[in-house]
Amino acid sequence: GRCPSASLDYIIEPWFLGPGAEGPGGPEFNAWASEVAAEHGTSLGTSVADLPEPKQPRVALISGRTADNPRLLNECIEAGCKCIYLEKPGAPTVAELQGMKEKAEEAGIEVLMGYNKNVCKY
Repeated sequence: GRCPSASLDYIIEPWFLGPGAEGPGGPEFNAWASEVAAEHGTSLGTSVADLPEPKQPRVALISGRTADNPRLLNECIEAGCKCIYLEKPGAPTVAELQGMKEKAEEAGIEVLMGYNKNVCKY
């Protein structure tokens, strides 16, 4: 309700929706995800590549393992995201981070970097 023009349409979570579903945090995540899906109609998936073409501007929040972030950023750009919030440090190396910056600039994508404090059990 804080931003009436925004909606949480998709959650991509390959670990807790896949091999980590029964491990630490998995059951809690999946219970929460089921509530979000039921209450808001949010779709859940394990790959950014599975997202349909956007019908409106799409924003992504990348909160993954640092080593996966360069790939995730590229996947989000390919999925039509116009703005990407990337958790720090963003990439394992400065060279990879620079490459990500260049790819985003070429695509006209705004990338914001910061820290999203996660206080959930999972």
